[in-house]
Amino acid sequence: MIELHNLRKLHATARDRINELENIIKQLRQAYGERVVVLEKLVEEQRRLIDDLSLQLEELRTIVFGRKKKKEERVDIDDETPPQGTVVADRGPESYKRTPPKEDEVTDTKDHPIDTCNQCGGNFSEKETATYFVEDIPLAQRKVVVKHIVEKGYCESCRYWSTKEPLPPAKVILGPNVKRYVTYLSVICRQSYGQIQQILDNTYDFEISQGEIAKILDKEGERMIPEYERLKAKIRGEPSIHLDETGWNLLGYDSKTYAWTMTGGESSESVFILGKTRGKGNATDLIGDSKAVVVSDDYGAYRNLENPHQLCCAHILRKLRDLATSSEIENDVHDHCISAYKTFKQIYSDIENTKKLTDPKSMYDSLHARLKLLAISDSLDPTKLRRIKEQIGVRTENYLTCLLHKGVAADNNAAERSLRHLVLKRKISFGSFREKTAETLAILCSVLMSYRQQGMMATYLKGV
Repeated sequence: MIELHNLRKLHATARDRINELENIIKQLRQAYGERVVVLEKLVEEQRRLIDDLSLQLEELRTIVFGRKKKKEERVDIDDETPPQGTVVADRGPESYKRTPPKEDEVTDTKDHPIDTCNQCGGNFSEKETATYFVEDIPLAQRKVVVKHIVEKGYCESCRYWSTKEPLPPAKVILGPNVKRYVTYLSVICRQSYGQIQQILDNTYDFEISQGEIAKILDKEGERMIPEYERLKAKIRGEPSIHLDETGWNLLGYDSKTYAWTMTGGESSESVFILGKTRGKGNATDLIGDSKAVVVSDDYGAYRNLENPHQLCCAHILRKLRDLATSSEIENDVHDHCISAYKTFKQIYSDIENTKKLTDPKSMYDSLHARLKLLAISDSLDPTKLRRIKEQIGVRTENYLTCLLHKGVAADNNAAERSLRHLVLKRKISFGSFREKTAETLAILCSVLMSYRQQGMMATYLKGV
């Protein structure tokens, strides 16, 4: 009877309790399952964030400390430009010899006759002559000082003192050679005011103040404004123009200011503006009414310009190269980044080769489809690669504009090269004191860099 009682009463109670516990377990499994999904998603997002921050930290280390060369690279990566088919020949002995000067360059001739043998003092049966040249420069030259004695006459009729030559505003003035040389040292040689003072003192025993240097540069800048405007108009008339910007400090300004360049696609001559913001208006002012194709990076200020736009393929290639050589990426993700780099490098090379064809437009659709295929996202894409693919996918047409317009480069290297001079100048001088000096330097850099490129720097220094 007790056993029957237990079976009838306790069994039912136990069954109800078991059912209740099973429902609780089921609910817990469902709740924890959802929680696990949320946590796994959170962990994945954190992993991607860590990978992205690690790559950014690696980029910052490279900027601050430079790229370290390892004995064994992780992947065989070539330079950032596609192969051009050129072979660099080994230097021969002739490359280390100086070219003999021309006859009109010879300033003096010295004869060295010989009558008897240096060894035994005997006579010679025959003689020959040998010629060599010694090229040198004069150092520690004395400055040239010209004393002017100006006779003045007073006219009683007009009550005015007259001179045959106009008198300068000061008793001691600087000559034109000093002005051109100071400008050359400051702009082309990138010397600071203190270094210019030291050079003139050591080589010419010539004293000059920093205020005089600033005034010389200001006057030379004003004199070169017409040539600056002519150069600007010339670049605007070329089939393509390259735009780029870099930082340029104005001392005492709280906001960051920049230097802009506009480089001609044909001439490679450049026009600069300094001490400006990074806004779109600067690009618009440089372009003016030009209808040329604009070649630039993917900075937002260039996206809404009315001109046809070619994006720099070298920028994408460099970013993919950095991913492929990164030490922060491992295993399958690393191999995936290498594959993306090699794929785009081949596309870039094909773009360059297609430009040489008689009808580059015939390959447009094929290259467009390959870029679109590359832009498809993949589960192995790190954050940086995903952003690069999104950029390629959204702006695919702008990477192929060079196929639709003749004489347009696929990269923005011309503008980047033109900015290197300013970057080095900035590291020495730390920028400009005020906006006026920045504008003056922009004019001088534009004109003198053009002179140097055309081989006219000696003509400028001579004042011809």
